[in-house]
Order: sequence, then C-alpha cells, then structure tokens
Amino acid sequence: MVATVLLPRCRQTLSAARLDALPAVLRDRTELIALRHAVALSAGETGAPGRQAYLTALAWNLARLTRLEAVLAAARADGLKLVPFKGAVLVRTHYGDPGARPMLDVDVACAPADLGRAVELCQDLGFTRSDPQPFRYARDAVHDVKMTAGPVQIELHHRLWHELRIAREVEPLMARATEIAYGATTAWVPSVADHLYVVLVHAATHGFTGNALWLTDAALLADDGGASLWADVESLAAAAGARVALAAARDQLRAVMPWIEGGDARRPSLRVAPVRRAILKRMGPWLQRGEGALGPWASRVVRPMLFDRTRDLGSWALEKLSMWGKEKR
Repeated sequence: MVATVLLPRCRQTLSAARLDALPAVLRDRTELIALRHAVALSAGETGAPGRQAYLTALAWNLARLTRLEAVLAAARADGLKLVPFKGAVLVRTHYGDPGARPMLDVDVACAPADLGRAVELCQDLGFTRSDPQPFRYARDAVHDVKMTAGPVQIELHHRLWHELRIAREVEPLMARATEIAYGATTAWVPSVADHLYVVLVHAATHGFTGNALWLTDAALLADDGGASLWADVESLAAAAGARVALAAARDQLRAVMPWIEGGDARRPSLRVAPVRRAILKRMGPWLQRGEGALGPWASRVVRPMLFDRTRDLGSWALEKLSMWGKEKR
C-alpha cells in the first residue's frame, strides 16, 4: 500500500463529515469515491470502501504526473512557459495524495504564439498529436491541442474554452502565474483568483455535468484565498462576460457545500439573471448525476441559460445546430 500524503488543508476542508453530507448522487460518483477513500486512509481507516477507485486513480495519476514533469522540465530548459492548471496542479498543491484527485487528462495553458514549439517539444518526448474534426476549426470551436503518449493525454490550451461567448485568452492568466516547485522540476501555476475563476466557469461551460471534482477543487481554492478573493474572481468574470456563468456555478457549489464562503450576497454581481439561476438551482440534483448518466444533452440544455448577453444566443444556437448536424454525418 502506498502511504497517503493528503495535505492538512485538504483533510480539514474536505473532511469525512463534509463529504458524507454531500447528496448521495454525488457521493456515489466514481471520482468522489476515490477522494472519500483517500480521506479515510489519511485517518487510518485502511478498510474504508472505495479502495479500487482510489488505487486506479493513484496508478493513472502517477503516470500522468511523471509525463507532465518531463514536459515541464523540457519546457523550462527550452525557455518555454507552460502553465498547468486544474487537477494537474491541485493534486499536488491542494490534495497531496495522487490517488485523491482522479483525472481524465492533463490541462496545460500555452500561449498561442508558442503552440507550435510546445507541440514539437511534446512530440520529442514521445507524444503524438490529435486534432478535432476540420469543421470545428472552421467554426472556431477549438481551444486545445491534444497530445497523447500511451494512456496519458495532455491538452495544450491555447484558449481557455470556446463556449458562451466568454473571453477565452490564456495570456492574462499566464502573465499572473507564479513559479513553484513541482516534483523534480518547477511549474508555473495560476493565481488563486484565476484558478478559482477557471474552475467555476469551466464547470459552467460543461453544464455542471462534467467531473464532479470541480466542486472539491473550488472548495480548496476558496479556502486558500484572502479576504478579497471573491471580489477578484467577480472582477475577472465581469471583464470576461462570465458573470452569469460564475454566479450559477457558485449557486451549484453552495447548494452542496453551504459552508463555503461565497461572497456577500448583497453584491450586485450575485444578483444577475435571477430567474435563469433559480431554474438551474432546481435542476441541480438532476445535473449532479453527471454526463455519464445524463448524456450530452443535459449540458446543451444548461448552456443557453448562462449567457451574459442574451443577444448572443441566436448566433450561438445556429452554430451549434450546424456542428451537431455535421457530427452525425
């Protein structure tokens, strides 16, 4: 058995009692099962349920982190700035135990001007490039390049996302990133405010049906920020046209984790789109089942309710209908 290294902040913020208080549909999600087992292990409960989910996450993540370290070390030697984010960073900075935070892939921000260099660097390390269908490029509906080496996939994000007409440039986040120790090398990582903003809005772009660990990621980041954290996150959302997406994500977060400090409810930024957000709150228990149970149409129902500028909805819907039609051909 590998010794667990769950960090004190994780054990405190995501205690067994708090995880047990989550809705049953969330507690039973595979990714939450692994985390709950890691929390139990850190308390000495070696017989806790979820061992297989935990060991699977541990094995896959050790492979991912090894590959990522090699990429970051090579990038550092080449003077190329890459910024891993979400699980790739948080598993080390906020969880500690590689088995506690299951991932499907590794997200890395890369400036668009450096994308070619980053792809070549990964290829030199044994990765192969895969691209989406050409019609997605034609519709400007691409935000990353996927690099694969065996079971490990790194997504080089030259944009943060391509949904909801939200500002998507990675350069501001990268400019505010700071360098930290990362295994045998170093990594540039987002500021706490940038990171929390990305976690929340990314969950919104997936209609709150993606990896359920966005909730625990957000909880750990919220607990790591200072007094101005939520104001800083709200400022990022306002500048990017993501006020509704952020507010809706915060609603979903606090519905299952009411102990999280989510900012002063009297702030104007928390009073946007009240009717749409009320509908999404009612949908919350259904969305918690995740895309695996609900299929892709759940997120397609949610996204139209998350636009800051409702005038953008018509052109967005036409683009989506066109792409969905080509996907079925």
